[in-house]
Amino acid sequence: MSTHAVPVEKYHGTGNDFLVVDAAAENVGDRAAFARAYCDRETGVDGGDFADADDRGAPSGRRGADGVLFLSIEERFDPTRVVMTLVQPDGSTATMCGNGARVVARWAHDRTGDREFMIDTQAGTRRATVTADGSAATIEMGEPTFDPRRVPVAREGALADEPLVDEPVEGLTVTAVNTGVPHAVAFVDGGRDDHDGIDAVDLDAVAPPVRHAGVFPEGANVNLAAVVDDGGGDAPAVLDQRTFERGVEGETRSCGTGAVAVVAAARRLGLIEGESAVSRPPGGELEITVPDRGHATLAGPVAHEFSGALPADPR
Repeated sequence: MSTHAVPVEKYHGTGNDFLVVDAAAENVGDRAAFARAYCDRETGVDGGDFADADDRGAPSGRRGADGVLFLSIEERFDPTRVVMTLVQPDGSTATMCGNGARVVARWAHDRTGDREFMIDTQAGTRRATVTADGSAATIEMGEPTFDPRRVPVAREGALADEPLVDEPVEGLTVTAVNTGVPHAVAFVDGGRDDHDGIDAVDLDAVAPPVRHAGVFPEGANVNLAAVVDDGGGDAPAVLDQRTFERGVEGETRSCGTGAVAVVAAARRLGLIEGESAVSRPPGGELEITVPDRGHATLAGPVAHEFSGALPADPR
């Protein structure tokens, strides 16, 4: 049993918060147990647990995290390469996380001073850049796909090879898209400023049946979205967003792959104009581009919260 202390840092991207462990320097034998213990929103880690906590940019009162990033830097590459593994609060591993990858870039920038990185994820290698002051990061997100084999979607007969677009699933009308992980996107009437808009929906009630629906054999993240501005002028489209994340098993303050999924679905359904949009999850604003072909991009702020050390074995 390993009882040594593991240095950790906490970062967040628009409220999507992560503990970061330097996997090249530190050994955590049971990563799933580590994540389950320290990400718990009631009993997990908090900046106040450390006398030397650096609490800059921290969302107030947030114990725990949306996941643990185990990272290793490979500086012999140009640009510097970072290997990323995200373990979620339920102990599962996510193939991709947009805000997590942006946090990776900031963490690597803090260590190397570099501003451009290649991040190796289980969904592929993604290029990332960081602003000079480290306050924001942009990540390539791959090309969103509606291909039912790649989401994946499981249907039989004539529908087996057809994308799931704007169809009823367990009480919501959803579009299925993979942006590194599977997402179901449902559009609702009314944004965050409307009394009966997106925030009036009980996401914890309506999302789980879709998240576990048989049509999604690997499960799905569930997004609600509302078009606030379709972007018909020179300005980008604006969409409000809420996401129930698979692996977190609850709503997060922001979801980068979800933001890209929302914009990709809005484009597919003809709800917005152009390829650029601003998504507004509860934790802040994200800038997204989804071109007709090629990589989508995700950009937004990133902040360091605190540093400390935790037992490698939390039991």
